[in-house]
Order: sequence, then structure tokens, then C-alpha cells
Amino acid sequence: MTPLYQELPFNNTKYINFYKEDLPHFIVPWHYHPEVEIMFILEGTGTRFVGDHIDKYQEGDVCMVGPKLPHEWRNDDEFFKKGAGLKASCLCLFFSKDLFNGNLITLPEMNNIRQLIERSRRGIKFTGESRDRIGCFMQQTVNETGVTKIIQFLSLLEMMAVTDEYELLASVGFTESVNSRDFERFDKVYQYMMKNFSKPIKLDDVASLVGLTPNAFCRYFRERTKKTFVQYLNDIRIGHAKKLLIEGKMKISTLSMESGFNNLSNFIELFKRSTQMSPSEYQKKFGVKSRKLI
Repeated sequence: MTPLYQELPFNNTKYINFYKEDLPHFIVPWHYHPEVEIMFILEGTGTRFVGDHIDKYQEGDVCMVGPKLPHEWRNDDEFFKKGAGLKASCLCLFFSKDLFNGNLITLPEMNNIRQLIERSRRGIKFTGESRDRIGCFMQQTVNETGVTKIIQFLSLLEMMAVTDEYELLASVGFTESVNSRDFERFDKVYQYMMKNFSKPIKLDDVASLVGLTPNAFCRYFRERTKKTFVQYLNDIRIGHAKKLLIEGKMKISTLSMESGFNNLSNFIELFKRSTQMSPSEYQKKFGVKSRKLI
């Protein structure tokens, strides 16, 4: 299930594009694109796939998908039946992250939006009253032009950036993304983990990267991630395994090794604990034919 690259049908000179789709069912398969996408479901139900995230969606669903993050909104089976009379409708806003190249994004006033775009690399589902406000605002501003369009676009991003009513979708290990208050220091640790997660990683070696003792590092790490170092490392490994499972090119025993698990039984146990399903069941949910275990 390798995602398809999608070339969006917009004028390349425009950085912000609204698009409304109104069909019996959505037709775009598992895909990705370099633009950031904000999707508001007007009508229809189905299953949302964002990275290694799977969940149901319905009318009113609002999500933000970052650049190059594979995704698909797949309608329920009844939408594909002839004469069903159902409709799949959505309002999408696409914008290039290049819009914020240069000095604009570095302004202190843009800090919230900068963090929002970073979070979007994992996909964001908005919830509660914020979801309703964002959807309503998109409908009200879809036809704006000129400077007003830019102002309303920034207002929309700020609205999304300041709310705490949201859920991150794809796992850290799938997206290779990180957001932290002391980004540069934590990123040094994170990048080391991403580069070496397929091999044994010693706590002493990671702690020394940021000049801390192992005990001090464990406290530092837990304060920023709400997880132990081992839990976070396993999340990265499981996230990578999910990516390989979706691609369907390796046997499960092989991809468990590629993801840093030297023991197949331990991998399956941790995978079940994380997803409440076996690796083969996970593949089946994504529509991937499972290879033999060994």
C-alpha cells in the first residue's frame, strides 16, 4: 500500500487554495503531497487514514495534514453501491509551507503558527467547540480574495494554533517529527534515536549527548515527553514497523528486526499492547495482504 504522490490541480503561483469536493464518494486513494491540507467534512462517513492512524470520521470532522504525510478519507461501503443516493462532500484548504519561508515565520508573533505547522506533520484532529468554530470559519471565508484572503487565512491558523482541543494522529515513529519547548537540545536526542533505533541504544550514550547523568536525563526526558526513554524509543520502533507493515514488502520477522526488535515474540507483544491488534490484523485493516510470519 505504497502511497501515491498527488499533484494538486492548482495554479503554482498561488500559495493558498480552497477546493470543494462534492461526489457520491471520495475518489482519491492513499496519497501524499508537499502542501499542508486542512479538510472539513461537510457530508459523509467513513474511515480516516493518516500515517499509521486509523479511525472513523463523520460530518463535521476537521483535520490538518502536514506536508508529505500519507492520508486517505475512505467512505463506508454503502457509498459505493449503485443508486445509494449518498453524498461525500468536503471543503479543503491547501497551502504551501514555502509561504512562510524567510523572516515572517521567525517573528515572535508567529510562534503559535510555527508550532502548529510542526504538529501538523503528525496530522491533527480538532475536537469540541474548536472543531465547530474552525469548520464554520472555513465556510465563511472560502470565497475571500486579495489581502482579505491572507488575513483570514492567518486568522484561521491562529485559531487552530491556540486551541487545546485537538488530538495528534500519526505516531512519532511514523512521521519522524518532534515538537519541544527546548527544541534544539531535545532534537539532538531525538535525531540520534531516529538514526539508531534499529540498533541497541544505551541510555548512557544518549544522556551524554546533552551533558546529563543517566538519572538526570531520565527526569529531563520524562518531563518533556510524559514517557520513559524506553517507552518513547519503543514508540518510535513500533511507528516504523507500522510504516513497513503498510508497505507490505517484508515478512513480519524481517520488519521487526528492521525496526529494532531482536525478539519476534517481544515485538508482537509490544505491537498488540500499542494497537490492540496483531501485526497481520493491522495489515488487514489497511487492506494489505499479509506475508508469512517467518
